[in-house]
Amino acid sequence: MILAAPTNAGKSLVGLLALLDGVRQGGRALLVAPLRAIAREKADELAALAPGLADVLGRPVTVRISTGDYRLEHEVFAAPPPKTGELIIATPERVDAILRDPKHDAWFGSIRAVCVDEAHLIGSPDRGPTLEYVITALLCLPVPPRIVLLSASLGDIEQARAWLDPCDVIRVTGREPPLHKEVWELDPEDDVNAAVINFARKAVTDSAASVLVFVYQTRSAEKLADRLNVADGPGFGEDGALAYHAQMSAAQRERVRSAFHSGRSRCVVTTTALGLGVNLPATHVIVRDTTFPGVRTLEPAELLQMMGRAGRDDRPGEAVVLVRPTEDRSATDTAQALREEKLPDLVSVFDRLSLGRDRVSSVSEGGVVTAATRIVAHLARCSETGIDDSSLRKFFERSLGGRGVAPLIGSALTWLMDATRLLAFRGDDGRYHLTVLGLGAARAALPLSLAAGVGQLVRDLLVVDKSDRLLASWRPLDHLLVLELLSDRSPTLRTFSATLAEQVDAWMEAAPSRVPLLYREWIAGQPGGSRAAELIGSVGVDVTHRDGDRDEAARRHAYLATFRSIMLYERGQGVLATDLERRWGVTGLDGTEERWRDNSLWLLSGLVRLLDVRSFYAHLRGECNADSERVRRVKALLGTIRHQIFDFREDLKYCSPLGPILRVIRRSARSKSGQTVGIQSIRKLEESGLRTIADLASANLDDLVRAGVRRDLAAQVRAYVRRRLQ
Repeated sequence: MILAAPTNAGKSLVGLLALLDGVRQGGRALLVAPLRAIAREKADELAALAPGLADVLGRPVTVRISTGDYRLEHEVFAAPPPKTGELIIATPERVDAILRDPKHDAWFGSIRAVCVDEAHLIGSPDRGPTLEYVITALLCLPVPPRIVLLSASLGDIEQARAWLDPCDVIRVTGREPPLHKEVWELDPEDDVNAAVINFARKAVTDSAASVLVFVYQTRSAEKLADRLNVADGPGFGEDGALAYHAQMSAAQRERVRSAFHSGRSRCVVTTTALGLGVNLPATHVIVRDTTFPGVRTLEPAELLQMMGRAGRDDRPGEAVVLVRPTEDRSATDTAQALREEKLPDLVSVFDRLSLGRDRVSSVSEGGVVTAATRIVAHLARCSETGIDDSSLRKFFERSLGGRGVAPLIGSALTWLMDATRLLAFRGDDGRYHLTVLGLGAARAALPLSLAAGVGQLVRDLLVVDKSDRLLASWRPLDHLLVLELLSDRSPTLRTFSATLAEQVDAWMEAAPSRVPLLYREWIAGQPGGSRAAELIGSVGVDVTHRDGDRDEAARRHAYLATFRSIMLYERGQGVLATDLERRWGVTGLDGTEERWRDNSLWLLSGLVRLLDVRSFYAHLRGECNADSERVRRVKALLGTIRHQIFDFREDLKYCSPLGPILRVIRRSARSKSGQTVGIQSIRKLEESGLRTIADLASANLDDLVRAGVRRDLAAQVRAYVRRRLQ
């Protein structure tokens, strides 16, 4: 079924009914949510409904959430379903990661119903291919589950209907309650926040009104909520205006939702991610930011989705979009697009790539890599037997963008098997297989360019240094440096300058023991004296310089990567974000750090899978003529490097001056309840001003309890401090 209907039309209820029918039949049901924050909210909602659902279905219902950082170590995907009905909420990327291991096939076979929320994301260049692959894999199961696609932002859906055939289509065009939409054009001298405040204050003069404000960045949500409270705190309810964003804990977000639903807060300022489906219906909506500077401008369909949050029960909604004079799209064009309400067709990213090829008569590397990523995911499911060309093509021709992806398969396989990547190979039997390196990348869901770059770097080190002295010199900071050289998800923070390079050099000189191998041997140096181009070439990064000076472009790219690595490293050592901002001349670290750090933790976990001697055994024996002794030495060195990653991940996970204390306590202490001090206890201590071992030493047990730490856990902290100071 495809259900296309405006916000507030009841799509979620229809999807839930389909899922519960799958549970009633004795199978599992899977709700695919677009974001981790939304998955968490859906899980909380369904968990609250579970007791009542059990009465209706005649069996208990277990609600599980599976998002995380794509790792499966702490989850069990077993079949058959438990005697209690099981309802799982997961992101598309998480489902993709689970699919890649054939050990989970029976688990997937037990799924009877799948509901995909925000299904228009199939057309998203970033996330669409993953979602399309997941649905295709489900359709190709021996007994496919019932699939329901939900969206408020769908244009033509005929191609998708044929993809799912047999498929019912339900389209609702009318909206109840009605929605009044406006676009306000700001003058250059206008204060955009003042416009928001005036709108919100006027709206809440109606005692039944509530306001949602959409902004781009997390820190903007916090700051604007504060300004609203200064302007008219009591007018926005007992709790005042509140911020809501993905960097808040689940408990914090729940408190905001509860306050908004109950009326204790009548205004919530949230990041635009909430427009993807978090359930906070309001009477008024104002979209402050329509352009993400340096990134993109929101599409009309995205604006319509946010505006669609306005209107509650039988109360009409009022929604406003603010347009600054500097926006890429004028207020007139925005208003016209919102009047027409033209929604994007539900088509595959690969179809759009195909149209591009028709115009330029070539295949972009981006399209090839996108196809290669999907091929790697599919080959991982056939890791033992491999897959022949015919079966591979048959599977992808079954996808929504089959006509677009099929011509890319040959180029994608060539890209994977290239000697600089070695992620896949064709066996003597003519079947395609993943190499050990490729399989590690697939199971960790790593970006293929990153996995290939790491693999080539290690192979180059093994070739140029038969003594393995370089590999033995690897330092914890090298892990971050490799990721920063290869990752495209890091924040900018600062542009390159000679001053920045001097700061990096000075930081390295201050503590020679922590200097990373890659910086010491290749990056360090003035223009013309750095060997960064060799390193950049090894990891396969394409850099350019406006003057055509590739060596200088490589040096700048490498110094910026080193700078970002230092920032993360120091946060892992507990240096405060405010201190780093002051020392390095950056702003907004708090607003970008959490997502950046989460991404780095995921990539570090993936590196552990790659840095295994089996990934390089053929290279050692074939290209390096290594004897058994050298193979054993390299194995031991890679093992040491993996242990460095494990240790550093723990540092980066907490990013607190108290992080080292927390790790020691967790290893050595247990309360009578079996629990130990966790990160939330550490955060409470920090918020109360207790940030060092000296601070803790000056505090007694009652001080720690007053800071919000449970008494038995506070006793663990006190016991550790006493031992430390003896």
